[in-house]
Amino acid sequence: MDAAFILLAIFGPIFGTIVMLSFFKNRRIERTALIAAGKEASIFNQGEKKTFTGNNLKFAILFVGEGIALLIGNYLAENTGLEEAVAYLSMIFLLGGLSLLCYYLIQKKLNL
Repeated sequence: MDAAFILLAIFGPIFGTIVMLSFFKNRRIERTALIAAGKEASIFNQGEKKTFTGNNLKFAILFVGEGIALLIGNYLAENTGLEEAVAYLSMIFLLGGLSLLCYYLIQKKLNL
């Protein structure tokens, strides 16, 4: 079992590197042939790339919610009869979900 993981750890990155190098080499050859033929290079820019700036806000709100959840979970574990696992997990899921709900409402209001 350990030998399989070692072989995968050795040959996986080697295989991935070979695949990526061949992909970029073929892409370069295709683009060079397109330029040499005098064709328009707009074929590579199909579809409008949309930048989504809401990910930073989403993760910021989520991590703030999770930090508050850990503080409340610690308080509940120390000062009430709840077990530590129940106190921490319940607060993490509850406040994590509430923080994602807050993000959804903000996103809906701002139309990101």
